[in-house]
Amino acid sequence: METTALLEPDRAPSDYHGASLDGDNVHAKAASTWRDEGRTMISHSIPLVLTYLLQYFYNLIVVLVVGHIGEDELAAVALAVTTMNIVGFAIFEGVATSLDTLCAQAYGSGNLKLVGLHVQRMVLFLLVVACPVGVVWICSPWILAALIPQTHLAILAGTFLRTSLVGVPGYVVWEAGKRFLQCQGNFTAGLIVLLICTPITLLLNWVLVFQLGMGVMGTALAAALIQHLRAVLLVLYIAVGLPETHKCWPGFLPKSTFQNWMPMIKLSGPGALMTLAEWFAFEILNFSTAYIKVGDDERVSSGPLAAQAILSNTSILIWHIPFSCSVVASTRVGVLIGQGSVKAAKAVSKFYGAFFTGVAILDFVLALVLGVLIGHFGTRMSSAEVRDLVMATLPFVAMFQIFDAAVSCVHGILRGLGRQAVGGYATFAINYGVGVPLALILSIGPPMLGLAGLWSGLAIGLAVLTLVQAIVLTLMKWERCVEDARKREEYCE
Repeated sequence: METTALLEPDRAPSDYHGASLDGDNVHAKAASTWRDEGRTMISHSIPLVLTYLLQYFYNLIVVLVVGHIGEDELAAVALAVTTMNIVGFAIFEGVATSLDTLCAQAYGSGNLKLVGLHVQRMVLFLLVVACPVGVVWICSPWILAALIPQTHLAILAGTFLRTSLVGVPGYVVWEAGKRFLQCQGNFTAGLIVLLICTPITLLLNWVLVFQLGMGVMGTALAAALIQHLRAVLLVLYIAVGLPETHKCWPGFLPKSTFQNWMPMIKLSGPGALMTLAEWFAFEILNFSTAYIKVGDDERVSSGPLAAQAILSNTSILIWHIPFSCSVVASTRVGVLIGQGSVKAAKAVSKFYGAFFTGVAILDFVLALVLGVLIGHFGTRMSSAEVRDLVMATLPFVAMFQIFDAAVSCVHGILRGLGRQAVGGYATFAINYGVGVPLALILSIGPPMLGLAGLWSGLAIGLAVLTLVQAIVLTLMKWERCVEDARKREEYCE
């Protein structure tokens, strides 16, 4: 198992604590060849990709299980999962990305105990954030009933959301725990835990849903219990199987844990905005496909909605590759910034530009291949119209993956630098000022390009976002990022 730091310094990390900004000379060895960097990126990204894919597989299990209960239950759970992702996990995930900055920079500076302190504070902060989110989930039957005409579906979706609230504390510990290990170069522990939990997930669903007849509540409870099991297993794994990581754990410090949250909050807000802006934009576009007209008579058909379900799921599957690589990139850049190695951070960022170009090409090919496979098998019992729409739109979906990989690269570097604000505000402004409006205009507006216009508009938005953020990165004073990291560290201790 790979448990070494992403950058192996010439001296122990503690030697860098409080180092001056000229740490590049000290860290000359770390700025290794692109071949070495490529090996490191691939060795860390592969287990992380598998980890996120397994987490996504859990959502598929829920859909498959509920699909055997009934059509109404499936529709209700789909509505609940969408609500949960937007008003819940997108926020939690975005807030937790501040640890990609804080933990990596603290580890790079050699202030190892601060890594664990950041994790403790994040767990508490996420639980605080979960309170208003929980209120929305509890009130979801009334909220959703006001938004959709099928009241019974709103009630079923609310049952799923209320039951899922039980698993939030486990999810919080899981996300923080993963980042505690990632800053130390361990990207495999989470994968091992998920491999153990997957068969247990299937067993729990079988018992609660089919044997005990709990229906929608049963599958939600199974997912919630697995959230806690993952957290418990990860903590036990760290405590018993990874003693080398204990150097970053200061013990429980109640007084310190409740103090000095402001740097974490300042990074968490833009991180949540960045994630939420991306997820919500995607949901808007998925919803808009219900209004796409097809055929010479410009009739509204369910075909585009069905085709979009196939295309969006294909895109989500592929997205896990560049996103996982961006997590590795942010951790690596964060360690360097924490060490004060500005030149090395710039050098490794240039490597990431080349590496993510390769990832973009891989994603382009995968989109075409997976889209054909999923489109073929997913529409065998459906109409030829859906299959034709999928095949006609695939090239545009594949092109979208190129810019999606580019955005992931830039966001990873920004998180490592502690500049989530740039990514968050730019993502929000360009997504809703360029990408989403253009996608809507091209798809259901006067050009009437349908799904091709929708994916083209979103791809253009991502291209603009990449260009703007790349220019900002070029003009940014990276030495200031090191200074800010030192100030945050001094304030948080």
